Amino acid sequence: MPSLQTNNLASFHQFVGEQLASDAAAQMSPELALALWREREEALAAIREGLADVEAGRTYPSEDVMREIRAEMNEA
Repeated sequence: MPSLQTNNLASFHQFVGEQLASDAAAQMSPELALALWREREEALAAIREGLADVEAGRTYPSEDVMREIRAEMNEA
């Protein structure tokens, strides 16, 4: 099984390749490429976490959420 570091390196390599093949390549510095990749990885991790919560039944009915938001807005 590949290590997390190997997976991250492969993911970063693929991301940089995609960026360099795009029109954004002229504006791409190594620092910007790394920052964009990290943002993407964080977003993907959050999505995976949310999907795992749904699969595990750790959800909260939207009606309850909206009720709480409305209550908070009326208190402010």
